[in-house]
Amino acid sequence: MRPFRNVWMLEEIGFGYHHVNCKPWSKRAKAVHPLGKVPALLVEDDDNQQQFVVVESAAINTFLGDMTREIESNKRTHDDTINKPSRRLLVPPPATRLRAKYDSLTLFIMTELDFQALWIHRKHSDMKNVFGEAPIAVAEAKRQFDKALDAIELELNDESGYLLSSGFSACDILLSNCCFWAQQIGWLARSTSEDEPSSPVAGDTTMPKSLSPKLASYLAQCRRRKAFIKANELRKDQGKGKEHHRSKL
Repeated sequence: MRPFRNVWMLEEIGFGYHHVNCKPWSKRAKAVHPLGKVPALLVEDDDNQQQFVVVESAAINTFLGDMTREIESNKRTHDDTINKPSRRLLVPPPATRLRAKYDSLTLFIMTELDFQALWIHRKHSDMKNVFGEAPIAVAEAKRQFDKALDAIELELNDESGYLLSSGFSACDILLSNCCFWAQQIGWLARSTSEDEPSSPVAGDTTMPKSLSPKLASYLAQCRRRKAFIKANELRKDQGKGKEHHRSKL
């Protein structure tokens, strides 16, 4: 689920990339990540003829957003006829109020929804043969997810329809991806009417969390984005063993 966030981001901003499908802890993964985890972004710095690596999906997307802004700014510096960016700017500029909001939401999503909830399920349910079974920890992780999702849903902006008032951003990629992940493992209902008990019990970790109309609308508009659709098609292709190359733009 995590590498998909970066492919989606790359499709949004239109940068060229080569997506290598490799498993965690594999020799290929260990060559670019200190712990052999995925995703990892290997960046080719043509100006200095060097390479460097960025790890962690949220950090990768933030780096890509910052790099996009810098490239677009340099274009306008050298060509005063360019009035607006040719690529989407999905990360706010540093040292701004909007960037502070972006950073806060990004870290909240990664710590409260991903690391303390979804990843616990991944480790102790889907990968229990590696990390061991821990049903109590998984149940508590589900409660954590429910509380955190309630909190982050309050952050959805009524005017923009996304987390930031400026519109769709890289933190929406993280939140929607976490929600899609939760739907896949049965933690979040796939529709506003799915699996809703007649008398819901607070803190019940066996039932999917109900999907509010507001969150359902938010996830639907994220799914409709062209970059999401393209990234999803690429994921299906890689499931068949195909690697993806995207020419530099």
